[in-house]
Amino acid sequence: MPYVIPAMPLAVNVWRNGNPTINPPDVITIGNLSPGKRVFLAFVPLNAGAQSQLLMELLIPPRIDVRGPNNAGGADVVECPAGTSRFYEVVFVDDIGKGFANEHRLVVMGQSAGWPNPIP
Repeated sequence: MPYVIPAMPLAVNVWRNGNPTINPPDVITIGNLSPGKRVFLAFVPLNAGAQSQLLMELLIPPRIDVRGPNNAGGADVVECPAGTSRFYEVVFVDDIGKGFANEHRLVVMGQSAGWPNPIP
């Protein structure tokens, strides 16, 4: 069976260099928030003062402009699902299936502080 583009049922908001609580999003798209095959990527910080965390994957349509820490201006902030105040900081972006009909984009993210209680 060929690999197909995953379903993307969630609304997603993306901000550049801005405060997501007062500015409108720079990008509005759809996505699939998933840890893949339930195999999480752990982010182990390089400096002793930072905290380790688990990373989450967001699958979005191809060519959507989401930026990671290696882009000029730094990493984007993502809210997924849109309107929930579940904010993530982008740590990695790349394409899956580049050049094929099932191409889509992978965004790896870490949770930002200040999530609502209980988690929506």
